[in-house]
Amino acid sequence: MSSSIRVHALGFAFTAGAALLAGCSGNGNNVNSAGLPCGAPTGQFALVYPAPGSTGIPDNLPGIVFGSTNGLSGSYQALLLPAGASQPIDFEFVAPAPSPLPSPNTLPTFKNPQYQESALPPGTLLPAATQIGVYLNDGTSNCTPILAGSFTTQ
Repeated sequence: MSSSIRVHALGFAFTAGAALLAGCSGNGNNVNSAGLPCGAPTGQFALVYPAPGSTGIPDNLPGIVFGSTNGLSGSYQALLLPAGASQPIDFEFVAPAPSPLPSPNTLPTFKNPQYQESALPPGTLLPAATQIGVYLNDGTSNCTPILAGSFTTQ
């Protein structure tokens, strides 16, 4: 598949994923039909682990790590949407990230990031050999989660 076709296919998958997330509710978080973006955290944020675009990530990863300039409030959580799925997988609300950070990771380009992890609920496995979209969700607002990146499981 050529890179331009692959880019369009990925764009479609993320657009479709966002549309699917617009109709879901997880952990009591209702997403409005207007598709308003989630309350973005103040400052900058980035997906740190798994590194965006990484492959071979275990299906039982401990959690998703975000870096931010001002820290994420405890109302933020990761939502993961496996390719072909109609419902996201809700992760726990953010808490301090482990040290050292899991690998493979990508450190943010901004200075002095604060690292926080949204943990995978115990006993949950991600589907194998699947591309997973990672979204940041603000559990205190009715919104469409913000796409942070993607990775592929082993």
